Amino acid sequence: MRRTCIRLAFVILCACAGSAAAQSPIHEAPPSAPSTGRVVPRGEPGQALHVSGLVVDSGGKPIAGASLYVYQTDHEGYYGVKPASDNRNPRLKVFLRSDAQGAWSFDTIKPGAYPGGQVPAHIHFEVSAPGLAPNVFEIVFAGEPSVTSMMQTNPAFSVRPIENGRVTERIVLR
Repeated sequence: MRRTCIRLAFVILCACAGSAAAQSPIHEAPPSAPSTGRVVPRGEPGQALHVSGLVVDSGGKPIAGASLYVYQTDHEGYYGVKPASDNRNPRLKVFLRSDAQGAWSFDTIKPGAYPGGQVPAHIHFEVSAPGLAPNVFEIVFAGEPSVTSMMQTNPAFSVRPIENGRVTERIVLR
């Protein structure tokens, strides 16, 4: 089994080719999950953000019913109630299923960078559909000082601009 790991400050991302973990996502949306949702409760402090996009196959065909699990930190960089911060049980998360055209969207806030500032603000995605390899990645935001040149070329990251409070993402499943 080939194992590829990327060390980024306090985070280690691993993709294990041929392992069971690489063949199925850790989290899957319920079959009845909506295609739109909210990651944060109303009134959550932070800069409002609308994130939307499509899930497509490698030929560009939209995938209906793809599972999306999305989670992130709050505006101060914490996953849970301070001072604890456990990304295995994040407070801010949503489960979605892409619609008939492969579309999905959610409202949230711009997450904060981890305390200490070495890991940029990011939103985690776990996306899957039957018969296709899952895509696990993070959106990081263009212009953030801690976004590295490695992140710009590594498929574990998608460097996206925020334009008028909106971010768009095209997710390809192979």
